[in-house]
Amino acid sequence: MVVASWCPMHHPPQILIVDDDGDTRSYLVDALQGHGYRTLEADAGQVALHAIRDEPPDLVLLDVHLPDQLGYDICQRLRDDSDTTLLPVILMTGVSTEERVKGIEAGADDFLTKPINRSELFARVRSLLRIKEYHEVVQAQAIQLRALNRELQVKLEQETQLAEVARMVGDIGHDVKNLLMPILTGGELLQEELEELFAKLPPQDAQQARDSQERCTDLVETVRKCAQRIQAQVRDLADCVKGLSTPLRKQPCDIAKLVDTVYLNLRVLANRKKIDLQTEGLATLPCIQADEGRLFKVIYNLVGNALEEFNKEGTITVRGKLESDGQHICLSVADTGPGMSPELCSTVLQKPGVSHKPGGTGLGLKIVKDAVAAHNGEITVESELGHGTAFHIRLPIE
Repeated sequence: MVVASWCPMHHPPQILIVDDDGDTRSYLVDALQGHGYRTLEADAGQVALHAIRDEPPDLVLLDVHLPDQLGYDICQRLRDDSDTTLLPVILMTGVSTEERVKGIEAGADDFLTKPINRSELFARVRSLLRIKEYHEVVQAQAIQLRALNRELQVKLEQETQLAEVARMVGDIGHDVKNLLMPILTGGELLQEELEELFAKLPPQDAQQARDSQERCTDLVETVRKCAQRIQAQVRDLADCVKGLSTPLRKQPCDIAKLVDTVYLNLRVLANRKKIDLQTEGLATLPCIQADEGRLFKVIYNLVGNALEEFNKEGTITVRGKLESDGQHICLSVADTGPGMSPELCSTVLQKPGVSHKPGGTGLGLKIVKDAVAAHNGEITVESELGHGTAFHIRLPIE
């Protein structure tokens, strides 16, 4: 398929006058320049074709009878060339109907009868230049539509891929749910079995085993709670992949209790890595209207990510304060870990869903950012290599 090109309109418009008669050319030049048009001149067909190639005009006034070839032939050549097929051409002819028919067949856009009347000249020139401007608008819109169509095709391909991923996630989620049920049930049965075993110990042994019983109870409870959280995470994973968010279920939320629950789930890992989990100022925070499950994921992911980065002892602190406007709270999750480079720190929140560490999915920070945005909140980060990282979250109370 041949795609016609279109040269942008000159300002002021440029008109090529092709006529071997010098007086006619001078008459047209004076008339057109007097109305603000720029003009080019050619006294033969080949000269005209070279001029059109070198400096494309906005319109051609073309005499039918030229010394080297007929104007019909030149017009036909212009129409056969994709670069000039839309170039407006006015044939200057006699009164013969036969000449006009030949001009129409050659692709002429309009006609002027010699001797040329000025009023008719200006009317026909303005009309064709106006059509050329309309063509330019249409062509610009066509280019935009092609670009939009390409974008839509890319998005459609991405949506198709995401739909397949979402389907697979749904299947995996179903399997994970089934696999977690024995863990949850087994945890309850194990807790009952431990209670029975410790109850049967002689009094002198029961006292010595009390610490062990408490540790076992804590571990079983941690396993059960983690299994429940995995179920919730799997349910939300499909939404994360598809870029969707489940509706918020707002209710009064106690941030201090929420962070305690997060720490309970991560305590075993923190103790193993010798990381001290601390809080500051949370007890004085007012209850806020929030989706507790979504905020749990925010704190859990930020603290969990921080724990993974530690390669030596350190601390993670969740701080809270009421802002001076009395309408917002600020939560900070700060660690004394290895920190991030300035390059990574500047992009880590700009590209959520992109992992910056081996084996990571990058979904953790996407879940965090989406959940904060869903609460009409804001999240920022600051970090320094060797001095740790701090994420700051600003949330409305209501």
